[in-house]
Amino acid sequence: MDRVCIFFDGSNFYHALKEAGWPVQIDFGKLSIALAGQGRKHVHTYYYNAPLVAPSRDDPDFEAKDERCRSQQRFFNALRFVPNLTFRPGRLQRAPTGGYVEKGVDVMLATDMLILGHKDRYDVAVLISSDGDYRHAIEAVKFEFGKEVELHQVEASKAYSLIMACSRYCPISRKLIDSCRVRTRR
Repeated sequence: MDRVCIFFDGSNFYHALKEAGWPVQIDFGKLSIALAGQGRKHVHTYYYNAPLVAPSRDDPDFEAKDERCRSQQRFFNALRFVPNLTFRPGRLQRAPTGGYVEKGVDVMLATDMLILGHKDRYDVAVLISSDGDYRHAIEAVKFEFGKEVELHQVEASKAYSLIMACSRYCPISRKLIDSCRVRTRR
């Protein structure tokens, strides 16, 4: 039975869902089990993302930005209770041109994928991202450690360089996302 580790590039996945107009309130426990697939063992899920920077009180959009930060923090806190999932935070850094850029997430994800592959903690790595920067790590995991790497992407967001590098490409369908939505209590 193949052992599966799942690696979510959280911000990339979130923005792919938003761009497709799909729900973003996802049960990552359910989604992880679905992505691992039947007849395989889900070993662990790693979720990488950078917390938003809290807005300044004098920001004209303070209320909206503050609520986005609080909402994201509630989501990150909820991830702590998902079985077999580890949240790995990066950071946001102010860009010279204004705004913020995510730092540390890509390197952390690639490093974990390589180290865990080297330690033989999985047979199959499932990567959820459309970021072409992962290509070299994917190739190293495949050719140096003999592991399979599956790329799962939201159907509309295809990174062809990653598709070509991976052992297998699996589009994430709207049907799958709908089946893994967080159901709100009324």
